Amino acid sequence: MEATSLVLMKKENGILATELGSYKVEEGLNYVFKAYVEDNKVKIYLTTDRDVSDEEYTKIYDLYNYSIFEKEKFIIKDVDDEYNPVWLVEFEFSQDDEINEENINSIIKIHSKEMKRIAEIF
Repeated sequence: MEATSLVLMKKENGILATELGSYKVEEGLNYVFKAYVEDNKVKIYLTTDRDVSDEEYTKIYDLYNYSIFEKEKFIIKDVDDEYNPVWLVEFEFSQDDEINEENINSIIKIHSKEMKRIAEIF
């Protein structure tokens, strides 16, 4: 059974302390490596859906379209210290659960489309 929800916890002093919300994810939850809220920012770490070779690792980063996230006002950064490519995407946490859910789904959909686009090139 495929997971359909993402639970966000508040991270304090390196520990996940308090549940802030559970959000329905429409597609692509398998790309989420981890997610939490720290300093009032939602931090979603996205990765690939499989292990990649060293050659693929570099090419995926080179082909990835960061501007789509930036256009939607999300902050995106590479995370270099993981086995597979990982990106950190951030946005401001909102007290409105609908806004958080929309942002989470938007981020995951964009990433999912990018991964599918890049897979077609390989």
